[in-house]
Amino acid sequence: MSPAGHKFANPVRFVRMQAWLFLRAMGRFESTMFARTRYSQPKMVAIGVVGCFSLAIYYPVWAFLFPQPYENLPLRLACSATFLPLALLPWWPRRFRAWLPSYWYLAMTIALPFFVGYMTLRNATPAWLMTHMAAVMLLMMLFDVASFLLVFTVGSIFATIAFLLSPAAHLHVAPMLEYIPLLLFAMVGGAVCSVSSSMAEQSRLDALTAASNNIAHELRTPLGSLRIAAKAVGRFMPDLIRSHRLAESEGLPVPELREQNLHALERSVGVMEREVTYANTIIDMLLLAARPIGEVPLHPLSARECVEQALRRYPYGSRAERDRIMLSPTGDFTLMGAESLFVHVLFNLLRNALFHTGRAGKGEIGIYIEPGETSNRIRVYDSGPGIPPDVLPRIFNRFYSYSSEGHEGGVTGLGIGLAFSLAAMEHMGGGIVCHSNWGEFTEFTLDFPLPDTGDTQ
Repeated sequence: MSPAGHKFANPVRFVRMQAWLFLRAMGRFESTMFARTRYSQPKMVAIGVVGCFSLAIYYPVWAFLFPQPYENLPLRLACSATFLPLALLPWWPRRFRAWLPSYWYLAMTIALPFFVGYMTLRNATPAWLMTHMAAVMLLMMLFDVASFLLVFTVGSIFATIAFLLSPAAHLHVAPMLEYIPLLLFAMVGGAVCSVSSSMAEQSRLDALTAASNNIAHELRTPLGSLRIAAKAVGRFMPDLIRSHRLAESEGLPVPELREQNLHALERSVGVMEREVTYANTIIDMLLLAARPIGEVPLHPLSARECVEQALRRYPYGSRAERDRIMLSPTGDFTLMGAESLFVHVLFNLLRNALFHTGRAGKGEIGIYIEPGETSNRIRVYDSGPGIPPDVLPRIFNRFYSYSSEGHEGGVTGLGIGLAFSLAAMEHMGGGIVCHSNWGEFTEFTLDFPLPDTGDTQ
């Protein structure tokens, strides 16, 4: 069968695949939109204040001091009002902050390419042509190339439609024709500079990744030496303690050691081994996250065996941490995956759950293995503090850690664990989603396709 015939042999699957590709593209754009908004967020209050007042204040300038052919006070005030929520950003309720990226893009589209574009078309004076050029430069500083093209195109289209529908609208052909080449030059030049900046940023990121990998590898040697030393101490420590106690009982002149000090020495060996194991686990996770996941081969695995192995290997900080985790006694299925990827996905989820429940001082963690008719899944549920609603949509974004936002109880991490988990699950043909109620619970669900319908690699 030809590729085209094969593509349409199962129309339902084809439609689902196209829908998935569309949703994935939209998700990536939304992530890009969020990232750009996050970089602009420290300046939003200032932009909101300046935009709100400048649009209104410039009305008497262009209407009376330097009269322009056309002015529109209601339109000015309406566009000025779009900046007001940005000026009041510190007072936004937390549940509304998840909509900040969308509102930021909407406000910039209305205030700059739409309003300035419409007024430029109506006037075409040197003052408005320079204002339009300044608006274009400002947009290029605030957005990446793709976002700039979207905002500028949408705003300009609506400005043109509003101009065409306006009564007594007259296009000033000569000034606009002279202005278009300058506008195109500015846009191309700005795009080139933006791309160069992105390439430099990616180069710095690659260099940082390489340096991190080298550091991680270099740490293996001292950690290995520390593990050997801990084992040696653990091997001979009981004999030394018995010898000291025997010498004391015989009345020999030995230094006095309190009983609690001896117990602390015994416990220190276990602490050293746990810390070394934990450090090695974190290094493994960092190295695995830096490796191209697409190169990892997939094999049939037992979900329960992988979960049990992850629970055995995880470097718990204490017995109490292990006791907070409960694995459902039943349930198993076969998945196409890589044991290293799957175990480290569970490590990331366990680490986050233990961290949050530990800081909150409450909460239990449950792991449930649930085979199904259409897909199989594993749920990791904790009754801890939950995830704030404005943070929840962003947790799978690479390098996103909301502790930098100053939220109380934020995560102190690099923001790569959940992004790695998402990439690993997609490589294994599945997916990962999170549901959380702030102050109540957090639940991560790992979805795996059935072995007979999933794509193998």
